[in-house]
Amino acid sequence: MNKLSPEHLFVPSQENVRAILARYNLPFTRFLPTSHGIENLTLLVWSQRKMYVLRVYPQQKKSDADILLELDFMAHLRNHGLPLPAIISSSDHQPLVVCELDQQKWQCVLMEHAQGAHPEAFTPLLLDHMATLQAQMHTLGEQYAKTHNIKSGRAVLRETSVTDELLKNSTLESSLQNFLWRVKAFVVELHDSLPKGLSHFDFDIENILTKHDGVTAILDFGDMECMPLVVCLGYTLWDVLYEKGGSPEMVTRYVQTYQGVRQLNQSEQEILREIMLFRHYVITTVEIHFGNFSQNDLDKALQREEDLRNFELRF
Repeated sequence: MNKLSPEHLFVPSQENVRAILARYNLPFTRFLPTSHGIENLTLLVWSQRKMYVLRVYPQQKKSDADILLELDFMAHLRNHGLPLPAIISSSDHQPLVVCELDQQKWQCVLMEHAQGAHPEAFTPLLLDHMATLQAQMHTLGEQYAKTHNIKSGRAVLRETSVTDELLKNSTLESSLQNFLWRVKAFVVELHDSLPKGLSHFDFDIENILTKHDGVTAILDFGDMECMPLVVCLGYTLWDVLYEKGGSPEMVTRYVQTYQGVRQLNQSEQEILREIMLFRHYVITTVEIHFGNFSQNDLDKALQREEDLRNFELRF
């Protein structure tokens, strides 16, 4: 449960979880923390014999309006047939509950517990289903942003905050320092020709549940944004390339399946490799931040960096 900003995280106890469930008129039985995610706190909670999922947002992460938009978009996707867990409303019919505990206010969302398990590896059929769902999500997200007049929030991709903190350490080995300086200097321009919309932006092996090579639930919309949809696709393709069961061939298959639902325009095709490289930079700097980053880890990261710079996507 090591997080980027642990001082902003909710610390669960029987007393405060019971207080949250009381807002739903649900008796508290027990809870169990989950290990997924690096920012939001997610708990499995039991009320008598029924299991739910409770998310408590970190302090200073999102406004109430931002979370309500996230929940409304999730409901929109669910209403259009995508597999998302249902949000449980409080006793006063609110999807978002704000609880004051220990003189701090915490934003809480309770969801049904979805069926399925986190996959240990990708399979071709699973990736086909993921690609189809992601393309559908992007189509719906573009339409939703237009009808709700939501503007794109970013014009560029760049990583500075974690990198700047790491570069304060003057004792870093030179090849690691050089890598971090390349990360800091790397910028991806998000041009107006890139279709924009709301989407997940962390659609990977850790944020889905599956059964029989099919996705049963898409989880954790905490990184949801409105920006070019190809960014969401590029982030996922990094995962498809490097997680267990993934490969360059699976990336090609994924892109082709995706385009069976939503065709990429020329600008999206041209920028996709840069987005995958940016994703690699962000993931690697977070891994360095968490510590225990060995020379072998650095060698692997440098090799992947070179591979991504030369990677040929096939459309």
